[in-house]
Amino acid sequence: MTKYIPHKPTAKQAAFLLLPVREALYGGAAGGGKSDALLMGALQYVDTPGYSAILFRQTYSDLALPGALMDRAREWLAPFLESKEVRWDEKSKTYTFPSGATVTFGYLEHDNDRFRYQSAEFQYVGFDELTQFSERNYRYLFSRLRRLTGSSVPIRMRSATNPGGDGHEWVKRRFLLEGPGKGRIFIPAKLEDNPFLDKELYEQSLDELDIVTREQLRHGNWDIRDE
Repeated sequence: MTKYIPHKPTAKQAAFLLLPVREALYGGAAGGGKSDALLMGALQYVDTPGYSAILFRQTYSDLALPGALMDRAREWLAPFLESKEVRWDEKSKTYTFPSGATVTFGYLEHDNDRFRYQSAEFQYVGFDELTQFSERNYRYLFSRLRRLTGSSVPIRMRSATNPGGDGHEWVKRRFLLEGPGKGRIFIPAKLEDNPFLDKELYEQSLDELDIVTREQLRHGNWDIRDE
């Protein structure tokens, strides 16, 4: 953990941050602290010179929503931005730390958007709401994961999502069906795993959903279908 992470991770988040595998998925149900887990992971090694991380949402609008990744990062890093210890570049959507390490925010709205990152190099790639992305774009970003010989920084592809969405089936296949045999770890987290959220009020909100969406978001149900 670094000083740029302002609160202690939950038990499930800590497990996610300590995984020694290359590829992992966090979440399932809503309210389990998915975005926080991804952002914590990106900030884990920013004290290391040469470290680079990138966090993706499907669109720039998704990144900029209140409470979404960029807004959360701005809140966490506000004291360090004010003291000019950390720098923010609006054009590239990148934070630069005293070590020279960077955390960037990107989007993959269209199939060809993946080529915007063709010459980039990262040690951490994170996808928020993975089921909104195509498998093709997701797998392409593995080509951007690399490090210099002798580096101690782990190479990590990390994602978080709820069930549902256009990519539901490929994400389920990759992590829940194939995952255990191929070293891909899925850490399920639910509302009960996040002590920072008002569970009672949020559950009342989830009760307003149709039964399929409620099962997906409240219980992380990957098997329920409309039919």
